[in-house]
Amino acid sequence: MKKIFLALAAFLVCGVCLAGAWGPGSFENDDALDWVQQCIESKGAGVIASALQIGLKANPLEAPEGSMAVAAAEVVAAAKGKPSKEMPQELREWLARQPKEEIAKLAPLARKALLKIKDAKSSELSQLWSESPKKQWASAISELEARLK
Repeated sequence: MKKIFLALAAFLVCGVCLAGAWGPGSFENDDALDWVQQCIESKGAGVIASALQIGLKANPLEAPEGSMAVAAAEVVAAAKGKPSKEMPQELREWLARQPKEEIAKLAPLARKALLKIKDAKSSELSQLWSESPKKQWASAISELEARLK
């Protein structure tokens, strides 16, 4: 009984902080997957650039917008030939039909957005993940930054 209580308490503490997220990966949250759906229903780099620009301009940057900007940065990395293993198949298929060179040119914008997303002073997403005992999210963001170079 005590183990069940402790497990439930841990779930509630983490669950409240990271509602809609089930993992630290770029596509392991509801907001990113909602954005993926918007993306695959669009054409070209516009939806990607828009998500990245919102990530840069919002102050403070709320978690949903940060999650969408991270997913958009993943598409840019994939357009550069460095996709995440976790990228949804339907997004891979969408990207195969798009002008990859145009999307890859968004890499500097994606890197700037990630810098803001990592900053706990301006990013709710960073603040929420900093409360997590594991540093997997920060590692995932650093790995994405490397793939954008």
